[in-house]
Amino acid sequence: MCRDCLETLISEQPLFCLECGTGSPCGAHKGALVRAGSFYSGAARELVQIMKYENARRVAGMMGETLAARFARPEADFLVPVPLHKSSERDYNQAELMARGAGKVWRLDTVRALEWKIALSRQALKSGRERTPLPEDAMIAAGALDGVRVFLVDDVYTSGGTMRAAAGALEAAGAVVTGAIVWSRAGVGDEHGRSKF
Repeated sequence: MCRDCLETLISEQPLFCLECGTGSPCGAHKGALVRAGSFYSGAARELVQIMKYENARRVAGMMGETLAARFARPEADFLVPVPLHKSSERDYNQAELMARGAGKVWRLDTVRALEWKIALSRQALKSGRERTPLPEDAMIAAGALDGVRVFLVDDVYTSGGTMRAAAGALEAAGAVVTGAIVWSRAGVGDEHGRSKF
């Protein structure tokens, strides 16, 4: 996999609301928006599967670099990857590797500012409706973040539950969540999630 190949898989999708997934502007929420590089289908989806389940750590970093080269540098003090689930058998966090790749391009540090408070069953093969609803305090920030501007990074936005939990934990610690970026978002016709587009 080369950088040129990766670039053919992404395009600037419309911004959407972190809270509900509705396209921007969202009439119900005034908060952070999410940028996605692709819909979760075809080769873009296959690449996520390879990255997560075939130990393709280098690819994760390249995916982050590719996203950052396509999208403008966010207004943030640092990047925060969504943490790996406690029940995960993976010994690396693909979102963190993506964040570090993006951070090289954007010249932003990546900080492990979040951790899960609960253990979840594997969610990857479940549709948006089948996923376990997350309690409001599913994650916790690692420390006080008063006034710090943070930008979230994850591989896939499906139902939005994980992203909402992450943003809520950061905001509870005093941070300002300025937005988020994902490699893919679940879209219309994708059995792994839902979309309001």
